[in-house]
Amino acid sequence: MSARSRKEVLEQARGRYCQRGREGRSRLLDEVCELCGYERKYASKVLRGKRAVVGSRKRGGSQPIYGVAEREVIKAIWLAAEQPCGKRLKAALKVWLPHYEKRRGRLAAGLRQRVLAISASSIDRLLAPCRASQGARARCGTRPGTLLRKQIPVRTEHWDVSMPGFIEADTVAHCGESIAGEFCWSLTATDVHTQWTETRAVFNRGQHEVAKRIAEIEAALPFAILGFDTDNGGEFLNWHLLHYFARRRHPVRFTRSRVYRKNDNARVEQKNWTHVRQLVGYGRLEHPQAAELLNELYAKEWGWFRNFFCPVMKHLRSEVEGSRKRRIYDAPATPFARLKACAAAGKKPIAALENLYRTLDPFALKETIEIKLRAVLRYQIRTPFFKAA
Repeated sequence: MSARSRKEVLEQARGRYCQRGREGRSRLLDEVCELCGYERKYASKVLRGKRAVVGSRKRGGSQPIYGVAEREVIKAIWLAAEQPCGKRLKAALKVWLPHYEKRRGRLAAGLRQRVLAISASSIDRLLAPCRASQGARARCGTRPGTLLRKQIPVRTEHWDVSMPGFIEADTVAHCGESIAGEFCWSLTATDVHTQWTETRAVFNRGQHEVAKRIAEIEAALPFAILGFDTDNGGEFLNWHLLHYFARRRHPVRFTRSRVYRKNDNARVEQKNWTHVRQLVGYGRLEHPQAAELLNELYAKEWGWFRNFFCPVMKHLRSEVEGSRKRRIYDAPATPFARLKACAAAGKKPIAALENLYRTLDPFALKETIEIKLRAVLRYQIRTPFFKAA
């Protein structure tokens, strides 16, 4: 029985309880205890008015500040921004809200103020019913490249840098459940300082094609490459890439991570999820045309969307207090904002990016991304995932 029904039963029983004799009150108490599930002594006190009904009192505390109107605005931006956490979404609201108002009309002054003032924890509470579940994991496609391990040194120190140009790179296999045969790969390159990320697609991960895509990534970066760090895959440890970075006026420092230590390239490993898996998923892409379409999407709309409109957080340090480990992050900011705040960034590249930024609308970019992504996914072969025994 609901609390409301229980209250109605008690209100009707109170009048009869006071008018009846001893036997009548006893039978009425039996009925109330059976219907409401009360103990007999408590039921008699409630019917005599000496005890308030449980659940009838209003809860104390302040009234909620944020409601349906705020949730509607925040949810629309949250969905379009690839469902970031509350901390990153709060930083994104200032960037996205002007474009939201252009599309859906200007918000009332009070509503706009509340949306911008909402805290990250309140955002998480508002969006708790809408959180999407995480998908499955795919197979690892890294195959050791042993040819040049002596020529390419292992990076043993962490890149604690204060300027852009130090890149971590990795590949992601779009192979479904089997790494047999030919299929598409995504090549991800992330700058350590600004978190600026460029992604390209390549078919079959040939050494020459990977070197070609890396050249395209370098041409698209708004800063020069000073260091390039990869895992031990054969697509990176080869003469094509070694000559590409060594035979220039100012050679690039080319290093590799330790074997089976993914945390050595933690920054790009994180981007493999946010920039590749969240977009393409885990299906198999085994047609060369899919790689061309995906590469065009990476180079334009998807790269602009991620670098200009999606805030990221950098891990600064970890603090251990007894058995508890706390990870400390910096304030969320977009890679573009981080690049502008960097004193070492060139003025001409920043000016060119500013001009591009003024022409972009994140909601329009998201619509174009969805259209192009549907063209890519037409080539995808979906396979079931099974857990290894």
